[in-house]
This record gives sequence, C-alpha cells and structure tokens, in this order.
Amino acid sequence: MLNKAQRSEAVGAVAKALRILCQFDAETPALSVSEVSRRLQIPKSTAHNLLRTLEAFDFLHQDPGDRLYRLGPRLFELSRLFSHHTPLMAAARPHLQRLAEQTRETVKLGVLSEDEVLILAAIESPYQLHTRGDEGKRAPLHCTGLGKAILAALPPERVREIAARRGLPRYTPRTITSLDRLEQELALIRSRGYALDWEENEAGVVCVAAPVPDPHGGLVASISVSAPISRMTRERVSRLARQVLAAVRATAATLGQTNGHRTGRKGKL
Repeated sequence: MLNKAQRSEAVGAVAKALRILCQFDAETPALSVSEVSRRLQIPKSTAHNLLRTLEAFDFLHQDPGDRLYRLGPRLFELSRLFSHHTPLMAAARPHLQRLAEQTRETVKLGVLSEDEVLILAAIESPYQLHTRGDEGKRAPLHCTGLGKAILAALPPERVREIAARRGLPRYTPRTITSLDRLEQELALIRSRGYALDWEENEAGVVCVAAPVPDPHGGLVASISVSAPISRMTRERVSRLARQVLAAVRATAATLGQTNGHRTGRKGKL
C-alpha cells in the first residue's frame, strides 16, 4: 500500500502524463522528447520515461523514422466509445442529422472544455461553398455562436472568471472585446433563447446557436447552424433559429428520457 508521499508522487506523474496528451492538437500532431521536456518544464529523463509509459499502453506511438511521438490507437478506441456511448452524443446525433437535412447548412455540437468550446460533432453542408465542420477542434467562447450560447448557460461569476483567464481577444472588427458588452449580449441570448455570431469570429461566416439544457449538470453543450453570409438574411436567420431551438429541445428531451427525467425548457423568438 502506498504511503502519503508515494500517493502524491503517483498523482503528480499521472498529471504530467495527462498534460503530455494535452499538448497534441491539429497544429502539433507530433512531439519529441526535448519538446515535451521544454513544454512541461521537466527533465528530459522524466519526459522520456513518461512518453515510454504512455507508449506501452498504446496512448502514444513513436515513429521509428523521425523518433517523434504521435497519438496512439488506444485514444482512438476511447474516442469512439465517447462518441457512441456518451448520453449527450447519443441523444444529439439523430437531431443533428435532421437539422442538417432541414437547413442544408453546416451543423455542429459543441461543449465547454478548458475555457473553450470543443466541437464534438459536425455535419458539413452539401453546398460547394460552405463553412467548415472543424470536428475535434476548439474555438473561443466569446465570439462564436456555440461559445456564446454556452456562456449564456453559465452563472455570471463563472463567465467573468473565464474572461479574466482567457481575455477577450479580437478576431474581426465585429468581435466583442468588452466584458460589459459581452454580459449585455449574454443577457439578450438568455432572453431570446439563441446566440448569433455575425462575422465575430471569422469574416464572411454567420452562426446561429442555442444551449442544450441538462437537468443533471453534465456537459455544458450547444448546437449551431453556420453558413456563408451570402446565404444568411435576417429573415433566414430567424427561421434557422427556430430550427436550432427545435433541435435543442428534442436533444434535451431525449437526454431526459435517457436519464429517466423529463426536460422541457423552451427558447423564445
């Protein structure tokens, strides 16, 4: 049995291993021992031991050619389990598909993750000109439809904490960069039930999103429809908002049935 010091050391090693896995993203698909050592500010010997341990459990794989470490098959297996067996994903999938068929625009499901919105699922529009799905990628909260819908579902004090940690960087001339202005926007979202991103994160892109209520306090999620601004009139945005809210209510109802509860919060237009 581990003593207190040994338990603390073991927890610290697990935390370092998880931090290593968190270093991988779309821009950094491979890492060397030296890079891991530099990023985590740990000795190379420690980095090497942690990487070898993660490789032994198939969380990482080292390419024999360039000696760089990449994500391993065990993570793919876990991601498939998450995709197919997490209640939110299972509940949302048919309603995302229906929303995509109704709108013929790009549909996304996002969740709050480390002060960002992580896109769990996306169905891209069949049009040649369409917005990206970006499944598996992260986006800022304060200037995306998915993100603002999530922020509107959080307590005000938590919104302020996230803004203090992350800041409100400008991405386009329309980005909200003032906390007071953001709080006003979130109050409007709560009142009408849906969020709008009108070229706030990316020029030429408009997004309509709404939060998915979860009575059990699980993942804070949102659903969106996005499209090029050339196809987004104010009238169409209102129609898309109604369709997004319908998908959100259907997802929430399915979640409630899955968990043995009923949910019925409705957004307003």
